[in-house]
Amino acid sequence: MENLYSSTRSLLTGEPATERSVAQQIEDEVCEGCPQLTYKQRIIGFVCCFSLGILIEFGSFFRIVELIEGNPKPFAIMYSFGNIISICSSFFLAGPYTQLKKMFAPTRAIATIIYLTSIVATLFCALYKEVPARAALIVLLILIQFFALAWYFLSYIPYARDFIVETCRRTCCDCDS
Repeated sequence: MENLYSSTRSLLTGEPATERSVAQQIEDEVCEGCPQLTYKQRIIGFVCCFSLGILIEFGSFFRIVELIEGNPKPFAIMYSFGNIISICSSFFLAGPYTQLKKMFAPTRAIATIIYLTSIVATLFCALYKEVPARAALIVLLILIQFFALAWYFLSYIPYARDFIVETCRRTCCDCDS
């Protein structure tokens, strides 16, 4: 709609039409479909969505017995969907397009890709019964999800990643002695 308006305005006024990228057009369409939220509404949406995600994620640990008994599906699905809901809560704060841009910024891209890949792999292993050592693999993938998400969150704290790396290096590799 904005494109049509811009083209018509440039035709009538003689001003050059402003070219918008596909991403900007998609963002405009998404914003038109969603109501403009106040700051308070964004915070409430974030807190509710994040809390629901965390609640589902922690609720998955009540399914740990089923995981140990060889039925990892309920645990893996609940844990992964809890993570997805929690990470989507940030859409309330910055908007979906802006948040996705931040997630795939060079400093966060690797952690984001590992995180999202581990969620998909976890769900695949949970739903596809022919995977050998399925329960052990799901536990490994859940741990990868956790550490990738932690590394992603640390990217928002200045020098936090450097501190963790240096602490691990000094603790594990005591190279100076």
